[in-house]
Amino acid sequence: MDITEALCKKNILQITVFITCITLPSLAISADLQYFLLHPKVSATELNGLTKGNKVCLTEECKQAASVLLDTIDINVNPCEDFYEFACGGWVKKHPVPPTESHMNQFDVVTEKLDLQLKGILESPEDQNDPPPVNSAKKFYKSCMDLDTVEADGLELLSKMLEELGGWPMAHDDWDELTFDWQKAVAFLTKKLAVSPLILVYVYLDRKNSSRSVITIDQPSLGMHRSMLIAPDMYGQQLEAYRRWIMASAIELATYNNASIFRSSISVDSYNVVEFEIQLARLMSPNEMRRNAYRMYNAMTLRELQKWTDNSEAINTHSRIQWLQLMEHLFDDIDVKIGYDETVVVKEMDYLFKLVELLDNTPVRVIANYLNWRLVKTVSRDTTQKMRELAFLFEKVLSGTKEDQPRWRDCVFTTSSSLNFAVGYEYVKQFFDDEAKKSALEMVTNIREAFKLQVREVDWMDKQTRKVASEKADAMTELIGYPDWFSNKTALEYFYTEVEIGPHHLLNVVRCKTIMVRRIMSKLRKPTDRTEWHTSPDVVNAYYNPQTNSIIFPAGILQQPFFSKGRIEALNYGSIGVVIGHEITHGFDDVGRQSDKYGNLAQWWTEATIQTYIKKSQCFMDQYDAYRVPELDDLLHTIVRMNGVTTLGENIADNGGLRQAYHAYRSYVERNGPEPRLPGLEQFTPDQLFFLGFATVWCESTTSESLLQEVLSDPHSPHKYRVRGTLANSEDFSRVWKCPQGSPMNPNDKCLLW
Repeated sequence: MDITEALCKKNILQITVFITCITLPSLAISADLQYFLLHPKVSATELNGLTKGNKVCLTEECKQAASVLLDTIDINVNPCEDFYEFACGGWVKKHPVPPTESHMNQFDVVTEKLDLQLKGILESPEDQNDPPPVNSAKKFYKSCMDLDTVEADGLELLSKMLEELGGWPMAHDDWDELTFDWQKAVAFLTKKLAVSPLILVYVYLDRKNSSRSVITIDQPSLGMHRSMLIAPDMYGQQLEAYRRWIMASAIELATYNNASIFRSSISVDSYNVVEFEIQLARLMSPNEMRRNAYRMYNAMTLRELQKWTDNSEAINTHSRIQWLQLMEHLFDDIDVKIGYDETVVVKEMDYLFKLVELLDNTPVRVIANYLNWRLVKTVSRDTTQKMRELAFLFEKVLSGTKEDQPRWRDCVFTTSSSLNFAVGYEYVKQFFDDEAKKSALEMVTNIREAFKLQVREVDWMDKQTRKVASEKADAMTELIGYPDWFSNKTALEYFYTEVEIGPHHLLNVVRCKTIMVRRIMSKLRKPTDRTEWHTSPDVVNAYYNPQTNSIIFPAGILQQPFFSKGRIEALNYGSIGVVIGHEITHGFDDVGRQSDKYGNLAQWWTEATIQTYIKKSQCFMDQYDAYRVPELDDLLHTIVRMNGVTTLGENIADNGGLRQAYHAYRSYVERNGPEPRLPGLEQFTPDQLFFLGFATVWCESTTSESLLQEVLSDPHSPHKYRVRGTLANSEDFSRVWKCPQGSPMNPNDKCLLW
């Protein structure tokens, strides 16, 4: 339908012009007039100003930004009805989900570009002038792409690792229950592959004393989403696909080992594995319960922990957790001495107690099958093509992906994950513009100041709490682009001293993961490095670390559409600026507020302020709880809504980040003068472009299966609700876009914290 025809049908053509609705459809109208038609409250003076007296940015970057926006927006949508559809309608139409993906969003677009750049790096010849770790990354990638060798290696290394676990009963002829030790198996999986079934043990900063590291014990990872495991009646299709994957993988291993196993026996075993994982999932605390850091800080000695888990009524020897022995297995190649007086921090006390009881009531064969399966699952895509295909059959059901990724993308991801700083070093050297780092640092300073100004103005905090909040913001450190030590090739070589890369892909994967885990565990007894990077520069993401009170922006995200030199700052502040504000706000969300400026758990709020905060945060929970996700109704045969509790921290950060970035942008304009408009989009003020810059970052196409994964397990709200929810709370947005009070994007009730 032509836009003018639609306007006539909606009876909103409230302008004094001598054009009838009959003749409108055949008239080619300008973008300016379209804007006027869609915004009947725009005055004649404003309309005249759309094309007269306004400077237009004509840099190549501005032209490109304008071209992208013209393709992205849907001018036929009323922005005050649904700003996400207005900002992203065009983008979604032009970006259907590719058959090899489960979703496509702006982050994916940048990641695709970045992956092609990394592919070029990794496929280039080894260069003696490069640091050895860079050449090691090229060797790693080459071994991953060498399908002939991968197929020739077959399942040999996987079979050997399974033997080290005591053998996989469901794929093994002569498995011996008496020789199986599940605690040795857990230690092996943790150390070799960073897999943590049954119990998660790692070394990280002490939440109450961030100057030191401590052994931390938590509930484990699972092979499937917990939400699905605890609701088998609702997710029967996904659980059956999971069981089929386990069964088919066991048949492959049994065939490789010439084991004479009956398919019916494997079928029963695979069913028992899934049932065991369901029981395990039911013992674990849901994400809703894991937002109280104080509840999850239980410091004690190993002796005290041993006494706690021994209190269960378990009667079988195999169910008793031998904590000292487990730690000795985990640290046997680390130069530290572990004794019963070692302090550990336990996050989930009840889980460990219940785990002992579950193990006591579970046959050893089932426990062994589960632990061996977790090994197989972890490395499936790094072995034969057949095992890779089996993994993909499950992924199709889980995420709605139609075709598997090309091999090279898997290999780029695996190489970058295994030798992240080696790959990141070369990426920064070839593709990163340090001007982006300087601009990001300046923006961090401006947005931090905007946040501190807001803190001074909030009326729900007492004076002392406002002062400490401002101090925490000042103490927040920023890590931008890449580690400082990238300027020193020798430092990179030292970082990868232990790495040995050969022609066998799976062996390379195991070696790199083993080194990574050893690096983590060896931090025990060592001083804290608050400038340490935990992610590679070639990552399209950003994050806040509450235990060091630091914000991290890798080089990968400092590019379009998040940031670009030469285009107007309204777009930069609206995109990467909001991301920066988002990460700063994480230091003051419902979890971040529990830590002080050093990253220590500390009660620096007065009780009255805490109660007010909780009441205000309830507004966000109620708001996002109420959002319907109708795309999932048919999939689950029920009415689906979002979870406002599990997404609370991210929603608070989204709302605070937008407000801070906009106020920082207004300060920028006050210092530097008004910005020009964009060519072809002269009807939009720079302030309006700020909000378009924010919204278009979250444009996304997705399968219903992938959307379900987001709703079930992602702490972030689905993209469209990040836009709608955040802007609906923004007085600045409603004013700038002139949205009527009570319209969908300007509701009467708004949530506000920061």
